[in-house]
Amino acid sequence: MHRGSNQLQLADFNQAVVLDAIRSTPGVSRAGVQRASGLSSQTISNITRRLIDDRLIRESSPGAGARGRPSIPLTVNPDGAFSVGVHIDPARLTIVLLDLSGKVRRKQQLRTPQATNPTEVTTLLADQAASLVRRAGVDRDRVLGLGLAAPGPLDVQAGVVLDPPQLPNWRNVQLRSDLHEATNLPVLLDKDVTAAATAELRSSRGTATDFVFLYLGSGVGAAVVADNQVLRGTTNNIGEIGDIIVDPNAEPLDGFSRRGGLAAACVPEALVIQAARLGLLPLPDLNDYLAIDDSCTELCTLASSGHGGAARILARAARGVAVGLGVLVNLLDVPRVIVGGPLWNRLSETFLPVLPRLVTQELVATHDGLVVQGSAVGEHVAAQGAAELIMDHFLAPRHSALMVG
Repeated sequence: MHRGSNQLQLADFNQAVVLDAIRSTPGVSRAGVQRASGLSSQTISNITRRLIDDRLIRESSPGAGARGRPSIPLTVNPDGAFSVGVHIDPARLTIVLLDLSGKVRRKQQLRTPQATNPTEVTTLLADQAASLVRRAGVDRDRVLGLGLAAPGPLDVQAGVVLDPPQLPNWRNVQLRSDLHEATNLPVLLDKDVTAAATAELRSSRGTATDFVFLYLGSGVGAAVVADNQVLRGTTNNIGEIGDIIVDPNAEPLDGFSRRGGLAAACVPEALVIQAARLGLLPLPDLNDYLAIDDSCTELCTLASSGHGGAARILARAARGVAVGLGVLVNLLDVPRVIVGGPLWNRLSETFLPVLPRLVTQELVATHDGLVVQGSAVGEHVAAQGAAELIMDHFLAPRHSALMVG
């Protein structure tokens, strides 16, 4: 918890400290905020009154049975502020509207245009984000901004998508400034796996806050949370783990630079190539991520229905993922692994029953309490994380590594 100062010139920072305490601990009293922040009771009183007047927080009724003069619980007003989160995946675009309490009010998913034209995607996102806010009946003046989660590599300081392998023709795209111009909202750009870990961290309050987040979508990546902080790396491009060797005996796959790598074991393109080789599915156009994603869904459906060949493909993928996670847990010595992303819901039925045992077998040190679990947020985790980053940027009393344009 950040501690404030009683100097008047730091009132804005102190207000952020108080609001963050209430966001973190819904129902906290003024006395509880004072203990956590170190601010004087008068400062707390003044700030909470401003926050109530600004409709960012509200007072709740004391619990039944309270003796004497009961403390008045403080909670955020969900309608006090909103943010829009967008996840650009090569197969699907996800847009969410997040309220101040962290609840997703509206969500929309679209198929990503395959014309590989960034301008087309930017226009589509701007129109859909405006429509989402309008349909929710939200006062646009209460929308703090729009967060973008996209595949790396990125220059998050400049707001530029550099050259993501799965987005052809997206080289040096000024995505942050383009979307700011299209929406007239403050815009923040971050890597998809980092945004996903941010959403997971926010949803994990009160539980262990050191974990690895494995992101499964059109690609594979990892994020690391240590001591309540999402690690970002020197260039904010942490998490490129697709080339970790997990199956040295695997057959080479066209389009994958590293034979036996983690990406070649578990991303949708690799899975459908394996299925096509066995004659389970026709091979889709490998330049069409929508077709790849649809074929991957069909493969997972076959496995769920008991098809032996499809089940064996996913079982082998689970073993590869376990080896990759074992490498990460051995390196980082974390107590918890969380798996999520757009692909996770389709794989979880096969993966979750076996991953804890398989990962444990890969560990050097004994981890009796290692937890391996699915995301608590869901398949929209990256979009929700992008929206959370906007909330934190404007409302939290901490320095952000990201630039808003």
